[in-house]
Amino acid sequence: MRLPSARLRPSLPHLAGEAPASFVSRLAQLHLGRNASAPFFCADMGLNFRGIVDGDHDALGALAGLAGADPDRLAADALRRVPDGQTFRTELFPGRHLLRTALRVCPACLLEDCGQASRPETAAYGRAVWSIMAIRTCREHGMGLVELEHQETSRNHDFARLLKPHLPDLGALSERATRRTASGLETYVLDRLDDGRGNIPWLDTLPLHVGIGVCETIGAVARFGRDVRFNALSDDDWCAAGTTGVAIAEQGEVGIREFMDGLVRSYPYTRGATEGPQAVLGRWFKVLCFEKLHPDFDVVRNLVADFIVERMPFGPGDTIFGKPVERRVLHSVHTASQELRIHPKRLRKILQATDILTKEQAELPNGSVLFDAVAASSTLADAADGLFMTEVEEYLGAGRVQTKLLVDGRFIKPMFPKRPELDHLFRRRDLDAFLTRLFADAVPVAEPDEDMVDVQRAVKKVCCSTVEILDLVLGRKLAWVGRRSDAHGFSALLVRVSEVRVRTRGSMDGFTTARAVEKVMRTSSAVVRKLIDLGFLETTTIVSPLNRCPVNVIREANLEAFRAEHVTLFEAMATTGVHFRQLQKRLTELGIEPRIRREEVGAAFYRRSDLARI
Repeated sequence: MRLPSARLRPSLPHLAGEAPASFVSRLAQLHLGRNASAPFFCADMGLNFRGIVDGDHDALGALAGLAGADPDRLAADALRRVPDGQTFRTELFPGRHLLRTALRVCPACLLEDCGQASRPETAAYGRAVWSIMAIRTCREHGMGLVELEHQETSRNHDFARLLKPHLPDLGALSERATRRTASGLETYVLDRLDDGRGNIPWLDTLPLHVGIGVCETIGAVARFGRDVRFNALSDDDWCAAGTTGVAIAEQGEVGIREFMDGLVRSYPYTRGATEGPQAVLGRWFKVLCFEKLHPDFDVVRNLVADFIVERMPFGPGDTIFGKPVERRVLHSVHTASQELRIHPKRLRKILQATDILTKEQAELPNGSVLFDAVAASSTLADAADGLFMTEVEEYLGAGRVQTKLLVDGRFIKPMFPKRPELDHLFRRRDLDAFLTRLFADAVPVAEPDEDMVDVQRAVKKVCCSTVEILDLVLGRKLAWVGRRSDAHGFSALLVRVSEVRVRTRGSMDGFTTARAVEKVMRTSSAVVRKLIDLGFLETTTIVSPLNRCPVNVIREANLEAFRAEHVTLFEAMATTGVHFRQLQKRLTELGIEPRIRREEVGAAFYRRSDLARI
């Protein structure tokens, strides 16, 4: 490319990578006296020095035209001021990423610049990349950059003027400078500035200043701990951190997540285990949360926020980086207890009963016991909606005794019937279902008549049990069921006494009593009692149709079977017309013994078949 002719005689070439402010500063040293100043030179030449420092297009064009430099190359090496900071080769650098007022140099580069130059102050030039904070090492010479002191703060951008007093000491500075290889981060930054990409796919998708911030921060935390103090790190430390950070970032989002996973696993949780991401992720979280970062960092904040939601018990109602959390992935016993207002001990029992918590989690603190919030949603809903026995009484509108009868009769069942420690906890929806079934066909009643009573009064009037009445109601065996308008729940249930009495009255059909057996067998109550006790007559218990009390009775079929085989001589006398003493004498003569001896039951019973022989 043919360069425009210089209007300035003599002029100097614009060198590769030279910042425009350094170029104009060298021109000032060439044309002015001992106290040469770039601002004065620009004023004399009609140039805008501030515009050159800020990369103004017109100011750079004027400088290129005056000095005969390539305007495109000059612009490519300029740091251009924009509202968010400054740009360099299309990359944005917010102010915190640049050190433009510091005199940072590579002594070896400057020594090469001076070489055989008769006027070193016009030969040594400032590289634009030396203003980038992340660049701490000269990649070409393997030497750490040196920051030179100067007193002329008003001349911060006048590179050649500020360097001039240090030129005699460049050799000594080079000898004392730290020798080190450029870090992975520095290499990445230089490659990206030169080629537009640094061959690390995930970092290449981020603005360069974001990639620098990410790599330096995670690298420092990874190497020096989650509570690392940045202001205590040396340049060597930052270079080491940059290499570590790039190695993590090379794995992309997976690498960042693995890095954060390591922080989560290695954190020394307290027994309370209520530490949040600020404590666990340390400086990495604090930088993203509290430092005034460019909005470009939002993509990284979103990645970290997603990780926090997926690995820590955060959900709706919480905020991360000032944004509300919209979904919950994990709960801890602590957060679920707080959210549902359930005592953590009770919640633990419920979660263990439903196998949501493992045996290994039993000894962990409440804040460390994490579980899938979605998978546990129905269990948590039950836990939040659960009622204790005392609460069930009020909810059902039943007294303590009646509530216990409902439980014992299995009309309402505990949430976890096989867990003794939770047999007092009931699901609200189960109670609602019971009430719905109970009043399915109920007729609203404002003023019940004398025959309409609640269950408790019906039990007393009919001498039956609550269970019997409920079985009739739930089995739809009553023609009429009512619901009192001025009562609540179970106490509002009305039944007709007359109908319940008919439905619950017992029957003696097929049964007989011991007293009746005495009369039929023409014997005493003591004999009947002995026959029962010895198992000759089998009894069963039924509800008396008279008073609804339990009564022991004998099945008529069993009695008939016994009488068909056994008979007393007194009974036989009535049927044979032979006196019982004559019957006994004949049986004795024939050698026939009683089937049941008098000594056993108080009367002798013979086989009817034996009596037929006489």
